Amino acid sequence: MFRVTSDPERNRLYITLAGHIEGPERQEAMKALIAETAKLSEGFGVVSDISALHASNEEGFKDLLRVKAALKLKGAGPIVRVVKIPLSRIQFERITEAAGYRAEETHSLEEADRRLDELQAGTKP
Repeated sequence: MFRVTSDPERNRLYITLAGHIEGPERQEAMKALIAETAKLSEGFGVVSDISALHASNEEGFKDLLRVKAALKLKGAGPIVRVVKIPLSRIQFERITEAAGYRAEETHSLEEADRRLDELQAGTKP
């Protein structure tokens, strides 16, 4: 399951991934992500909720790398990730590192939004 939405007023992209996302669904999610980023300005914040996502196979890993590259190309700013499943967290850490990004981790969407507010305002926690 995936859901991708944007909040142009807050200049923020919300990505929710859950369960096992297979090839066709991953491709659909990537298209939705690109469409939503078009509504945002450079430096947009990203909340990536992977709290219910299971680790992916090698092809899924490659698709996720493409997503990170697309976010970078579209001008993504700070990324805050909501995590719970350890294996998914480790996989996303590898993807983020390979894509040249740094992402902070939180345990809830509310916490992720608060942290992005701080990052985008230039304040510290």
